[in-house]
Amino acid sequence: MPYRILVLISQASTFTLDNQSIIPSALYREGHDVYIGDIDTLGVHDSVVVCDRMKVTEEFVSGGTFPALSESHASAEDVDLVWVLAGTHPDATTDYFQLLWLLNQRVPFVNDASALFYLNTKTNLCAVVPPENLPVSHVSNDYDFLNGLVESDPDRSWVVKPTNGGCGADVFVVNERDRNRSALLASATGNATSRYVSYGREIIGMAKRHAVCQEYIPNVRSNEKRVIVAGDTPVSGFLRFHRDNDNRANATVGARYAPLELTDDERAFIARLGKRMMDHGIFYVGVDLAYPYVIEVNMENPGGLNYHRRATGEDHSSQAVNTVLAALRSAGKLPPL
Repeated sequence: MPYRILVLISQASTFTLDNQSIIPSALYREGHDVYIGDIDTLGVHDSVVVCDRMKVTEEFVSGGTFPALSESHASAEDVDLVWVLAGTHPDATTDYFQLLWLLNQRVPFVNDASALFYLNTKTNLCAVVPPENLPVSHVSNDYDFLNGLVESDPDRSWVVKPTNGGCGADVFVVNERDRNRSALLASATGNATSRYVSYGREIIGMAKRHAVCQEYIPNVRSNEKRVIVAGDTPVSGFLRFHRDNDNRANATVGARYAPLELTDDERAFIARLGKRMMDHGIFYVGVDLAYPYVIEVNMENPGGLNYHRRATGEDHSSQAVNTVLAALRSAGKLPPL
């Protein structure tokens, strides 16, 4: 018997070539009963978690119109598996994770709700990645501490970025010689001093915010790879190129990409890392790798299948979803087919 699978995405006017179209299409192509649900419609009706959804009856094409969600307030619990492929508006984050947690108590997730909340962040990278495979990193909302850290070694550069940002937003490389260093670190930690002077803390409340300050790894410019990991198996990804005038390698900001090739050492490391991830309830993840270092992990909607297809013309989505389902079965989260 096929599985009944609910894929939670953010409704848009049209489909693009990304996970929100690729993964439901692959699951449908592999013979499963697939439903697309709008994550922003999650709620609880008489103790049952519900959402607006529709049943997939064909594969989706990039640029195609997003279908009407024909089932309003339908149960999100009458399925074998939930695959979360979207976040929600920042103002709704607390309710969103509480609803996902409740649903996950009743239905298995590809990536557990607790992992999506606690581990899909740069703050807790050290919880899943061995320390020897992490650049030196600090997470702090203390401008003076971070500024002192950067000042302490003029020959060392640091990547400063939001703890929960993505797609290259507000990512900077700073060092002691950089005239913008103090301003960038103040901005990254909320510009608390200037805002308190201008408005008063009693008026605006807490202004500090946390940022990550991660040691800059020189080989990241020539060897950064997005690796899509299903269970403990690399199933897709791409090589990322930094532009000459940019320290970011995000394809979303215009960086070039090429087909992924992994060395034997990288494959062995990804297998070990995948097993650690599964121990934390993570069965589908994008790993940003500059071997032997992990820069980030992305599990909510990790790009990789799409850019691999753009780079090579090959579609790895069936392999990806079948590998995920096999790993979930091996872990006892799904029954045998």
